[in-house]
Amino acid sequence: MHYRYLEEPDFAELADLERRLLPGHPEHFYRCNPQALRYFTRSGHSFVAVEDGLHGFVLAQPVWQGDRATVLVSRIAAASDEACAGLLRTLVKSAYDVNAYEVALLAGGDRSRLLRSAEDAGFDATGQELLVRVLGSRGARGEKSGVLE
Repeated sequence: MHYRYLEEPDFAELADLERRLLPGHPEHFYRCNPQALRYFTRSGHSFVAVEDGLHGFVLAQPVWQGDRATVLVSRIAAASDEACAGLLRTLVKSAYDVNAYEVALLAGGDRSRLLRSAEDAGFDATGQELLVRVLGSRGARGEKSGVLE
């Protein structure tokens, strides 16, 4: 499996994949519409997992906190643990590469795959359903507070 930035030719397949992986929600729940995906293609932090088709995606964006940037995940969905873990690794690398030393995602619904993969990728739960990973020297010291608080 390999991971790459999402591209406009992926849009229709992403919409189908999102609805297949996250069924039964009202239309406004879904993020894989052309307008949103065009935005996320420019974010520098949105990726797809590919192996004979799409197996997952992460939609994320940098959010300026006034004195630092946090990469905030709007949606992550994957068909396998492997795809989820790979997307998280790719996301963390993209954040680190642009000196954004905080990565945050909200976890909801059936979270077992996401929580396993996030824990394996070094994320920790804050008790508020916000999973964070602080990168660089702050992360090495175990700092986790202040991300989107």
